[in-house]
Amino acid sequence: MTRMLRLGAIAGLAGGLAMGLFLLAVGESSIADAVALEHASGEPHDEMFSRGTQVAGGVVGATLSGLLFGVVLAVVLAAVRHRLAVRDDWRRTMLVALTGFVTLALVPALKYPANPPALGDPDTVGRRTTLYLILLAWSILSAWGGWRVALWLRGRTAPDHVRLTAAVATFAGLVAIGFVVLPGTPDPVEAPATLVWRFRLAALGGAAVLWAVAGTVLGALLVAPTKAAAALSGSGTASTRPG
Repeated sequence: MTRMLRLGAIAGLAGGLAMGLFLLAVGESSIADAVALEHASGEPHDEMFSRGTQVAGGVVGATLSGLLFGVVLAVVLAAVRHRLAVRDDWRRTMLVALTGFVTLALVPALKYPANPPALGDPDTVGRRTTLYLILLAWSILSAWGGWRVALWLRGRTAPDHVRLTAAVATFAGLVAIGFVVLPGTPDPVEAPATLVWRFRLAALGGAAVLWAVAGTVLGALLVAPTKAAAALSGSGTASTRPG
């Protein structure tokens, strides 16, 4: 388990750094436009740090958050890898990473999409955060529910396509219930739609980069020793063959 956590941390750092650089390249322009819009409104604002410091801090923060997600990815993979009917650890890791992206990033973003940091009513931050965390917890429970359905069907020797369909349908159904029960965002943003959606797509893209890179790196690190052992075994067998 210690090795898995170490590899997960390495993969998470790589994914977090990739996400930070992606957001710097793709999302920074929309943040700058939002800040300029806030300044143009004439509202008073105090900046403790310069914009350059904020940008650098954002990349560092993304890298460190990637470390956390990498550890989470490693822990979940260690818990379920023996139950995944997938050919090797690389594919198992990518499957878990895809599930993590959908559960932790895509589902919450569909109901409560991110807004540029300079926009929005500060008085609703607490309520928005609470609703987001409730939906995040519900999304995780929905993923667990889909997983339990898949295991239940596996115990009854159901075909793979039946188990996958049932698991996805269970997850989607539970998520839909959460979408209906929870209220909409309490803070409609009064800003150009193009600006808002540029930022939202960049934020979602950054999450996709994080999970894709972390999953790819962790999977590659896990299968590397196996490939090396197979190569050594093959060369040893070849050397013992009579000439």
